[in-house]
Amino acid sequence: MGYPDIIKDASEALEEISDRGITVMQGWYDKNIKDCHVTLWDLGETEDNHSDDEAEGVTLSVQVTVFSTEDETVLAREIKALMKIHGFDFEGRNGDDSKPDDGIYMKAQRFSKFYEMEETGNE
Repeated sequence: MGYPDIIKDASEALEEISDRGITVMQGWYDKNIKDCHVTLWDLGETEDNHSDDEAEGVTLSVQVTVFSTEDETVLAREIKALMKIHGFDFEGRNGDDSKPDDGIYMKAQRFSKFYEMEETGNE
């Protein structure tokens, strides 16, 4: 296996949502998409579980954000549940704007996933 791809793993975890026609994509808010859409943003990595000065694994983090003209609380909860089922740890969420000035609601949640070094191919 090559180096882990947090965006690919998050996309696969959210296939149930994309299969319903909700766009799930890497990147940020796209004003040209008028419907509800979900974006995936790579937040980076940290090396973990050091032994003999070598990291035994890496933790990758991702932000999953729902953009919509409606307050998508139910969808955000579903995303959290799906991500956890697929091995992601919930790290937190950003405060939400209950009355956005621009009419676009944003629900942002952060997740992380640990990969052992042999999974990354960086032994």
